[in-house]
Order: sequence, then structure tokens, then C-alpha cells
Amino acid sequence: MKKTLLLAALAGLLVAACGASPVDTQATVAAQVAATVAAQPTQPPQQVPVEVPVTVQVPVEVPVTVIVPVTVAPTETSAAPAATAAPADTSAPAVTNNPQDPMAGANPTPIIAEDFVLPDFWYEFDSSSGSGAFVDGAYTLVSIDPENVEWTFNGRKTANIYLTAKTVVPDTKCKAGDHWGVIFRYRDNANFYMFGVSCDGKYRLAKRVDGVFEVMVDLTDSNAILKLGQNNTVGVRAVGDQISMYANDQYLATVNDGSFAEGLVGMYVWSRLTPGLTVVFDDVTVYLINQ
Repeated sequence: MKKTLLLAALAGLLVAACGASPVDTQATVAAQVAATVAAQPTQPPQQVPVEVPVTVQVPVEVPVTVIVPVTVAPTETSAAPAATAAPADTSAPAVTNNPQDPMAGANPTPIIAEDFVLPDFWYEFDSSSGSGAFVDGAYTLVSIDPENVEWTFNGRKTANIYLTAKTVVPDTKCKAGDHWGVIFRYRDNANFYMFGVSCDGKYRLAKRVDGVFEVMVDLTDSNAILKLGQNNTVGVRAVGDQISMYANDQYLATVNDGSFAEGLVGMYVWSRLTPGLTVVFDDVTVYLINQ
């Protein structure tokens, strides 16, 4: 509408100026145009819409696994939490009376059956503290120094076994406290078990751990052990942690100890009160026990 009015005004001016002089006509037209333009209301600049590309971020749901530690209280049937282990008890193991056949589960054919007629895998020695030698189809051990234990071993390693040996003190020189018997699960000179009997009818079980002797069963009376000068067959059954002792095929006692699981077998003499104590060993037999 505003453009139409402006054009009409300009047309009128042109018509009016047709008869005027060029100068007047130009002046007149300029004045009219200026007046017409001034009469028009000032128009604000028009805003032209511009399309601008916009990137829109659309949230995307991503599955997330969250691990949250949860403490669940035990039900009535749940086992109680394990208690903190107490320091190991260094006292002697409990002795139980659980008679059993020493040959239970044993292979009837022994892996060692030594009569010392043709000795196999045994050691002889001679020192200032004692000696060990094959004599007249047997093995003779002599203990001279009361501070030392004299022993000898068979070179075969065993684990679960029943071990027996016949023993005798031939000259009847023995005092209470002297003892002798068998060694088993021998690892080295500082680690092994030893079970034996004394001339006053007692039995004893001990072990040596890192060179230190520990008494497991101190000298204990038993009617199964024969007195001085008679043959006594000592026996020990070692299966797992269970150690059972026998004398003349009669059950004595059982203890549990897991210090050593395997090792060599042998014989020992300890003359605590009788220097020169002599013990003769024969018929050493070892049976493997199947678990």
C-alpha cells in the first residue's frame, strides 16, 4: 500500500512538471520527492528468516551394570563364620586308646623284610659315641655317649606303613631311662619320629624337629613290654597324621601328628644312663598300607 501511494505521487509530479523548465522541473520534483519520503513512517529493517542447521543431541539410554557390595546376613541354617586360628599348641599331642589291627589295609607282601643274613640298604658306622654293624645275622647298635643317639637307616623312602623290629639287650646291662626302638619318616638327621621301649617295661614316642627333640609320649608303663633280657618286638603304624604304637603285637596307644609325611625307616639306641648300652635288632619288616 505504501509503495502504491509513493508511485502515485511521483506520477503526479511528472505530469505537473511537463510544462516547466528543466531547472524548475528538477527542483520541483526533488522537493516533492523529499516531502513524500519524509511523510512516510520510518520502517524498521525487516528481518529475513535464515535457516541455520542445528545439531540436536538426543539422549540415548545405554545399559549400565553397577556392582554394589552387599552384606547378606546368614540365615539360621548358614554355617557360622570360621574362627581365627589360634597359635599352634606346642604341648604333647593327645593320646587316644583306639585299638585296631596294625595290618588293616596293608599289602601282605612287605617291601622290606630284613633278616640281616644278606643285608640290603643298611648303613654301618663306627665313631667315638657309638657303632653299628652286622654281626651274626643281626644288626648290633652300641651307644657309648649318653648325650648322643645312635641310629642306622634303610635307604628306601616310605610314607604310610606298619614297621616292626625284634630287639634284645643281650648282656642285660641297662638302667631305667635307657631306651631303643625304631625310627620312621626320617627326612634328615634333624627331622624324624622315633618310637621305642625301655628295660624297665615302658614305651616312648618322640620326634626331632629342626634338631630339637620333642617328647610326644613320655616313658609309659605297659604290661605288653617284656623285662630285661627278653625279646621285645616293637611296632608302629603310621598312616597320614595317625601314629599307633605296638609292643609284642599288642596295641599301646595312638597320637595324631602331621610333622612329617614320609621318609626312611631305621633303628636307634639311646643310653641315657648306661654307657656302652648294646641292643641287637633282627627281622625288620615294613608293610605298605593302602589308603
